[in-house]
Amino acid sequence: MRISKPAAAIVVGSALVCLALPIAPAAAVPVASSVPPPSRSTLVQQAGRVVAAGVPGVNIETRDERGVQSVVAGVGNLRTSEPPRPSGPFRIGSVTKSFTATLVLGLVAEGRIDLDAPIDRYLPGVLPYSEPITVRQLLQHRSGLFDYGSVLWANPELVARSRYRDYAPADLVRIATRKPLQFTPGSRFLYSNTDYVMLGMLVEKVTGDGYAHELSRRVLAPAGLRHTYLAGHDLRLRQPSARGYEAVRSSTRLTDLTAYNMSVAWASGDIVSTTHDLNLFYSALLGGRLVPPTLLRQMQRSEPAFPGFEYGLGLGHTEMCGRQVWGHVGGVPGYGTYSFTSPQSARQITISVNRSLTLSPAAEDEINALIADEFCGDPAER
Repeated sequence: MRISKPAAAIVVGSALVCLALPIAPAAAVPVASSVPPPSRSTLVQQAGRVVAAGVPGVNIETRDERGVQSVVAGVGNLRTSEPPRPSGPFRIGSVTKSFTATLVLGLVAEGRIDLDAPIDRYLPGVLPYSEPITVRQLLQHRSGLFDYGSVLWANPELVARSRYRDYAPADLVRIATRKPLQFTPGSRFLYSNTDYVMLGMLVEKVTGDGYAHELSRRVLAPAGLRHTYLAGHDLRLRQPSARGYEAVRSSTRLTDLTAYNMSVAWASGDIVSTTHDLNLFYSALLGGRLVPPTLLRQMQRSEPAFPGFEYGLGLGHTEMCGRQVWGHVGGVPGYGTYSFTSPQSARQITISVNRSLTLSPAAEDEINALIADEFCGDPAER
C-alpha cells in the first residue's frame, strides 16, 4: 500500500512497512566504471535538494573509494529546529526483511529449516489453505498470502489513529487469512508483509526462543551491530536521529508520529538501526560473513518482481551502470530507509528521511537520484 502516488521506475511501492520507493533507472546512464562516487560537497547539495522537495530532514552515510562520508540536512525536530543526528537510530521498516531472511537462512544452514518444505510442516494449522506454501515462497513473496497492511493502514488518518494499538503476530495472520490466496503459490510475485510475520513465527517455533533474542544472537552480534534492535512494544526511540512526521490531515501540516507501537510490523518491519549499522550489515551479509556462500547464492537467486527490479530471498536486486546492486527499502510512519550495496565496486549508501508514507513524488525523485549517483559516479565528474 502506498499512500503517496508511486512513480514508475525500478523499485515500485508496495504495502505497509515495505514502502519500496522507486529508484531512478540508473542502468541506462552510460558512465565509465572509473567515475568516482559523489564528493562530500555533491552529497551536501543532493541532501539539500531532498529537503527542498518536502522532507524535513535527511541522514546519509556512504562507503566507497572516498572512504566513509556522513551527511545530514534539514531538521530532525520541527519544534526545536535541531538537525538530524548522524549516529542516531531510526525505524528501518521493511529493511527488516533482509535481517529476517538472514536469520532464517542461518537456521537452514543448521538443518533446522528446509527451504522447500511447506510451512505447515513447522506451523500446522496456522494457514487455512489446502495449497502448500513453502518457506522459499514466503521469503521471495511468492506465497499468494494477502497483505494485512492494506487493511490496517488503508489511509493516513488510520495510520495515525492506530499508533498505540498492540498486535500479536497471530492477530496479523488472522487478518490476512480472512482473504483467499491471491494466486497459486509460486506462480508470481506479490509483496506481502504477512509472509515475513509467518517467517518470524517459524523462527520462534524451530528455536523455541523469541524472535528478538534469536535475531540478536544470530545476526546482530555476529555482524557487529551495536545500535540495532527490535523495537517490540516500546513506543519510544532511544535518542533518535530525527523525529518522524507524516501529512495526516493536511498536505502542508505535518504530524509527529515518532511514538508508535510497531508490533504491527514485527519480523516484517520492526527493527531500529542507524545508517552506519545498516552499511555494516549489508557488507557482512554480501561479503559472506553471515550465511554460508551456498545459501548466500540462494538469497541472490532473484526473480522478476517489478520492471527492472528483481527480488531474491529478502534482498532486492537491480543493475546500475553495469554494477549489481543489492539491498532493500523500508517505510513506516515518519521514517523512510534506503540501503543499497554494490559488492562489485564496494560502494554503499544508506539514507534515512523523517517523512515516508506521504512523501511527495518530487522527494522520491531526489532520493532516487542520490542513490543512482552513488553507483554511477559523481555527476559533476561525468
